[in-house]
Amino acid sequence: MSAKTKDPYHNQWASQRQQQISTPDFRFVAACHMPIKPVAWLVESYIEEDALTVMYGPPGKGKSFVALDLSCCIASGMPFHGHLVKPGVVIYIAGEGHNGIARRLHAWAQHNDTALPELLFVSEAPTDLSSETNAAKVAEAVKQIAEATGESAVLIVIDTMARNFGGDENSATDVGQFIRNVDALRRHWKATVLIVHHSGKDGERGARGSSALKGAADAEYEVSRSNEDNLIRLISRKMKDAEEPSSLAFELVGVSVRDDSGSLISGAALRLTEFTASASPVSANLGKNQKAALETLEQMHAEIAQRLNSQGREDHPVLITLDAWKAKCEKAGISRQRFHDVKNTLTDRQQIRIDGAHVFLVRPVLQSLMEPDRTDSLKIVNTGQTGREADENRTQNGQHAKSPAVDFEEF
Repeated sequence: MSAKTKDPYHNQWASQRQQQISTPDFRFVAACHMPIKPVAWLVESYIEEDALTVMYGPPGKGKSFVALDLSCCIASGMPFHGHLVKPGVVIYIAGEGHNGIARRLHAWAQHNDTALPELLFVSEAPTDLSSETNAAKVAEAVKQIAEATGESAVLIVIDTMARNFGGDENSATDVGQFIRNVDALRRHWKATVLIVHHSGKDGERGARGSSALKGAADAEYEVSRSNEDNLIRLISRKMKDAEEPSSLAFELVGVSVRDDSGSLISGAALRLTEFTASASPVSANLGKNQKAALETLEQMHAEIAQRLNSQGREDHPVLITLDAWKAKCEKAGISRQRFHDVKNTLTDRQQIRIDGAHVFLVRPVLQSLMEPDRTDSLKIVNTGQTGREADENRTQNGQHAKSPAVDFEEF
């Protein structure tokens, strides 16, 4: 801004520094004095402090294993598989399977050669957090824990939303009330709230129920397990104010623990392994229209790639416009209105990438486009990409799985 156009209020703002311009009930602060704060991590690169995080996935695929492992790490101060944590009190509102939780916790402690953390507290029963009365009871219990330990809660886990929610998951009004109540807990303690939730029948659409939950979340993670390799995968689906972190993969290893009578019983714990894309077909869990749109794009990609190859232009990128793809999809029976939803879902599921007016496959999939005799790198003709781009998602401490994963359905 030149001297002639200098902000006439500059001196006024400067003298007020960070003074708030306010009414008794609603306040403002001058934008020029809003500080830029560094990201404060509860789990380095993955979960922020004082945030609302959602972790979703199908039933029986490892959500609670990940949530409990995460909780134990934070309550004990142990890094979460190579990522530093901010230690503190963890409140775990468990909806079901309390005997199973105890077994998993002891298996975690034995697997990590440590004692169970004293700052982890598990509820004896679920509660309806859409009720202000019940939410107030939880707040009072958390307050008593803080007074007894001298430590404030840094993480409140709700596992699962379905067992701690008495409203209609498809109602934005009911979900909104639930969010307001858990937000009140979060704000009071400046704690992170982790909501463990189920995915819908169409897993590609994300968490089950009203989109109000996704809209309110600061971060969202999908937990899945492949039937081919039995690995549990943790994949970022939303990171509001920070760069999306690398995906993680875990194998479940068997651990024998003793019950109160001294008898050995079977338990299990997570062990970090190398993340690779699921061996399942890309379109395995897509809806009818999503699958048709993706297959249409794959066919367009194949035709253009083959034409470029025949012209000796194999280094030229395969360019497909959104309009061309949309037109092909309409011919396949996908309406313009439906196409918008399909495009957004495929983008969210990291099956496609939109760049300006063009659309790209995240993973070119046709085997016929791979160069022969180059299986070491699986270089894809015409794209310059490699079939091992998942290397970018490896964590520094990742290891190849060397033993079969345990089927944790029995635990």
